[in-house]
Amino acid sequence: MASVAPVAPPSWFRIVALIAILWNAFGVIMYLSSVGLFGDPLQGLTDAERAIASSIPGWITAAFAIGTFGGLAGSIGLLLGRRWAWPMLLLSLVTLLILEGWIVFVSGAVELHGIAVPVAVTVGALLLAWLAYTARQRGWLR
Repeated sequence: MASVAPVAPPSWFRIVALIAILWNAFGVIMYLSSVGLFGDPLQGLTDAERAIASSIPGWITAAFAIGTFGGLAGSIGLLLGRRWAWPMLLLSLVTLLILEGWIVFVSGAVELHGIAVPVAVTVGALLLAWLAYTARQRGWLR
């Protein structure tokens, strides 16, 4: 693939990148809460929610970490106009698809909480990966 000469991104691009940083920072906070950084993650949960939380395999926790931290790093890369934003957001998308697939099809959490959050996370990750790919193709990232 030939290198694309850098082009200034449109003004809305920086605004979207800032929103993406906030979105992904919230995801990182949710991850850190789930692993107990801010206290007992099981406190206040119902018995059904505790059962689901106790059944989470380590590889799903790893997917959560990679997806959220990768999404935050990729979003910062978008704001900075860096080409590495695309592979970071692609990695985030793949790992979040694994996480959300486990939540929807294996965990039983959808019966308790619905499907809105897994769909929102998946759509957000897809849109950010698409934006990074498009930005890279248009020369907005250097």
